[in-house]
This record gives sequence, structure tokens and C-alpha cells, in this order.
Amino acid sequence: MKQSDKLDIICATKILRHIQSITDAYKVFNIVKAEDFKVNHICQLAVAQAMTNIYELWKKLQAETIEKMPNLSTVRLKATRNIASHDYDSLDFDILYNQTQKLMKPEIRKELEAVINVTNPCDSGN
Repeated sequence: MKQSDKLDIICATKILRHIQSITDAYKVFNIVKAEDFKVNHICQLAVAQAMTNIYELWKKLQAETIEKMPNLSTVRLKATRNIASHDYDSLDFDILYNQTQKLMKPEIRKELEAVINVTNPCDSGN
């Protein structure tokens, strides 16, 4: 397995953890709709940081790996990260909430898990 493949596995694993952190934050703070999110400053901070971290990891993935994740590619990671990192005082929480809802879809988890579970053909016992 190439070093770049190992990095993709590490990054995909960390992205999954950050998505789980967003899911957990929504559960802990009982965020069920955008209006709930708009009034919970602590949850906003946690989610904004997780989105920033996800994008920074996304940038490290190989182009071939990104192509295997069409659902995750539809999440506006870069734009959301830039807003969260640079425009926090004027952050549109509807955008942040909507993008996190996309991230928490099962098909995105499946795409990331497929990257993580890639096996090296040389390890197949032959």
C-alpha cells in the first residue's frame, strides 16, 4: 500500500470522527432544526471547528480518492470552512446547519468507510 493511500485512510477516519462529533453535539444540545442551532453558541463553536477540521483533512486526500466520494463532494466544505474560519461573526448558521445535515447522511459515511476499508491486493494471501 502506498504512503498516500495510508494518508487517505487516516484522513477519512478523522473526517468520520469529526462528523460523529457534529452528530454528538446535536444530540447533546438537542439540535433538531436550524432554529435550535442558531441559539446555541457552544454548539455553533463546536460544529464550526469540526467543519474547519474536515475541510483541512479533505484537502489532503488524493484526487482519485475524492472521485470515489461523490456524495461528500457535494458538501460545500471549502466555502463552509472559509465562512467558519474567517467570517465567524457574520456566519450564516442556516448554511452551516444545512451543510452538516448533508454530512450526516448515511451515504457519506459509507463512502468514507469504503476508503478506510480498502485492502491492499498484495495482502490477499497470494
